[in-house]
Amino acid sequence: MFEVFALIILVAIVLFWVPYIMRTNKFGAPFVPMEPEVVNRVMELAEVKKDDVFYDLGSGDGRLVIAAALRGAKSFGVEIDRLRVLYSRIWLWLLRLKNAEVIQKNFFEVDLSKATVICLYLLPETNEKLREKLEKELKKGTKIISVGFNVAGWEPVKIDPRGTVYGPIYLYIFK
Repeated sequence: MFEVFALIILVAIVLFWVPYIMRTNKFGAPFVPMEPEVVNRVMELAEVKKDDVFYDLGSGDGRLVIAAALRGAKSFGVEIDRLRVLYSRIWLWLLRLKNAEVIQKNFFEVDLSKATVICLYLLPETNEKLREKLEKELKKGTKIISVGFNVAGWEPVKIDPRGTVYGPIYLYIFK
């Protein structure tokens, strides 16, 4: 009996979860949870503080949004996936973080001109597509953190080689 139940669960996962993941992957990167120590290194490398306006593009489960808000920054997550937006909003509500918000939208459609810190944990081709938008909208001095993959054509001011399994953490300062 247990084998039949396990088989039904496995079939349900294949029928529902796999198409869901495939659909969400096409928007910039698959969801890969960031390890807590990497979240801390991102916050330290970007020196996120109270007067910052922090954006996490493709915010997933909201852990960077929460970390920045806990440091006092006005924090925004931009996520296209409804389930991850709902999950993040529940955590923001549970933690009573009034200085954080998760926006359900494609990050190519969000005005980033007020940002002082932007975090990217996206694929290299997405970073490249996003570069033009960032160059148009960001003000001088805005910090861009890219986790795992660089932004082609930009020179990082700092690199944390520990990064993730995908690569280092890059810090850029927009000029």
